[in-house]
Amino acid sequence: MALLWNSAVLFLYIVKTLGESGVPKINPFHFSGELDVGMRASVQCAVIYGDPPFEFSWSKDGHKLMDARGVSVRTFDDFTSTLVISKVDADSNGNYSCKAANSKGFDEKAALLLVKAFFNNGNCILKMAFLTINLVLILVSAKFSLADEGIPKIGPFYFHGDLVVGMRTSVLCAVIFGDPPFEFSWSKDGHKLSEARSISVKNIDDFTSNLAISKVDADSNGNYTCRASNSKGFDEKSALLSVKELGAPKVNPFNFFGELDVGMRASVHCAVIYGDIPFEFMWLKDGQPLADSRGISFRKTDEYTSNLVISKVDADSNGNYTCRVTNLKGSDERSAVLSVKGIS
Repeated sequence: MALLWNSAVLFLYIVKTLGESGVPKINPFHFSGELDVGMRASVQCAVIYGDPPFEFSWSKDGHKLMDARGVSVRTFDDFTSTLVISKVDADSNGNYSCKAANSKGFDEKAALLLVKAFFNNGNCILKMAFLTINLVLILVSAKFSLADEGIPKIGPFYFHGDLVVGMRTSVLCAVIFGDPPFEFSWSKDGHKLSEARSISVKNIDDFTSNLAISKVDADSNGNYTCRASNSKGFDEKSALLSVKELGAPKVNPFNFFGELDVGMRASVHCAVIYGDIPFEFMWLKDGQPLADSRGISFRKTDEYTSNLVISKVDADSNGNYTCRVTNLKGSDERSAVLSVKGIS
């Protein structure tokens, strides 16, 4: 029962996704929770689904964010924008939002930045208590702090939790503390990660490395680790990538217009609403493969869709038309009857 419920939920999700085809979807981002005054903060606004070009805009507490001293916004590639604060302070606290828009719509994600500080607004007695505790901790750990000074510290990163086969994903490995220069290296499941057709690793600046996978699939699953090292030591962080596998295709039902007269144009839309790409489409009429001919054409409009067009229907157009879709996991097909008025 649980399996049927999960399948139904995933089915509805795919229908919704295809219904909103092309609208941007942003990967959630988070600031490190361990930011002290003077540390560096950076987040990545990455589009994991949608049709470029995209227009990115950043805001803080509802106000448009502009480049300023210590704050920079830059577009890394067609799918990614990064926000960098070179040294955080009390004024850095706030809610930061990224909006990605294209001709079909937009998506927006936000994250809260909170800088650690001894004093915040509140009761004076509590302030003194916090100060006393911190002074004790400082004295106890002073030798460790001095020893660790300059060693890199990486902010945590996460992959999006709803990745479906064919989506794009990227993560940002950002050093929030330490002395450059840094050397970055990436691994997957303990093995060094090499650039491949769909995988790219690029250093954005002296403090940041970006891992991007243009189209995730079952082979993308695994634990990805970023290691940053300098002359004083190293740090590393990991994140698990899990791709939802959809399986065999499921084709959406289609129908011809019911009021077709001789000479009219007819077209139907064969859309896969569930399954793993790539798909192979085949059209049939009365059980026989249909070929492109004068007045009849069919073509794929994207990886999930094929259109059949009859430019002018006549007596020979009557029949049962079938779209069959196949992938490595199986096949599905849907049919519709075309009947021209006045012709039997």
